[in-house]
Amino acid sequence: MNSFKKRYHYYRFFFSTRKLRKNFPFYKVESLAETMDEIRVHKKNISRFGDGEFRLVLNTAGIGFQNGSEEITHRLREVLTSDLPNHLVAIPETFSLRNNLNWRVKFWWLNYINTVGVQISQHLNPKKKYANAFITRFYLDYETKKHIPEILEKIKKLWKDQDVLIVEGEYSRLGVGNDLFDDVKSLQRILCPAKDAFSSYQEILSEIKVLGRDKLVLLALGPTATVMAYDLAKENIWTIDIGHVDLEYMWYLQNAQEKVPVAGRLVNEAIREQIVEIPEEEKAKYENSIIKKM
Repeated sequence: MNSFKKRYHYYRFFFSTRKLRKNFPFYKVESLAETMDEIRVHKKNISRFGDGEFRLVLNTAGIGFQNGSEEITHRLREVLTSDLPNHLVAIPETFSLRNNLNWRVKFWWLNYINTVGVQISQHLNPKKKYANAFITRFYLDYETKKHIPEILEKIKKLWKDQDVLIVEGEYSRLGVGNDLFDDVKSLQRILCPAKDAFSSYQEILSEIKVLGRDKLVLLALGPTATVMAYDLAKENIWTIDIGHVDLEYMWYLQNAQEKVPVAGRLVNEAIREQIVEIPEEEKAKYENSIIKKM
C-alpha cells in the first residue's frame, strides 16, 4: 500500500471514530529534542509511560514480563501526578495530535486511544505539558528518519563523561556490541530479574541508593523503572528510565525495518528465534562491568 492510500485510510478511520475520542483531549507533548535537552541541562529524572505502563495503570492484570498487582497500579498512578521539580513524566508522542510516526504506528495508537483513551485521560492533566516517552524509540516507528543524527547525538551527550550505573534486566545488556557508551567516564552494572522486577523493588532501590550516589543511573526495567525514576528523584539521584534505547540503536545500525532479534539480548517484542549468548569478544568487558547481581 502506497503512502497516499495509507494516509487516506488513516484519516478515514480518524474521522469515522472521532466520537470514541470526544472525551480524550489530546495532550501537549514535547519533541524528542526538547525532552533530551531538559534531561541533560537540568539533570532531570524521567519516567516513561507506554502502552504497557498504562495497561497496569488501568488494571492489575499484568503484562508479559511484569506481573500485575494493586501496589504497582497504585504507584504508577502516583507517578502520573508527579510535580517534583527534578522529575519529568513522559507519555507517548501519539497522545498529541501532531507527530512524525509512520502510518502503521499512527493507526495502532489511534485504535488504542479509541479503546482506552477515555479511561487513561482520567489520570492525565490536559493543562500540563508532558515529556516525550519515545526518546528511547527514536528510529523504527518514524516515517522519516532525518531527525535521527541529532537525536543520537543528544542521547550520547546525556552520559558523556559521566560515571554511569546501568540497572537492567539480566538479558538486557545495554551497550554490548555497540558504541553507545564509549564516551562515559566509567560504567558499572547491577543485574536484576529479567521478569517481574517489581517483586524485588525495595532491594533494587536500596542498592541504587548506595551504589548510584553521584552517578547517572540508567534504568532498563520496564514499569519498575517508571516508578523507580520517580522515587530516586526524591533522593536527588539523577536517573533516566532508558528502556529500549539500546535495541533501537542496534536496529538503526542494522537498518532493520521491523523488530528483529539482536544477538546477545532477550528482545521481548521480537517473535523470531533469539540468541542470548554474549559474543565471545564482548564477554570479558561485560562481565567486568557487573558489580551486583540481584
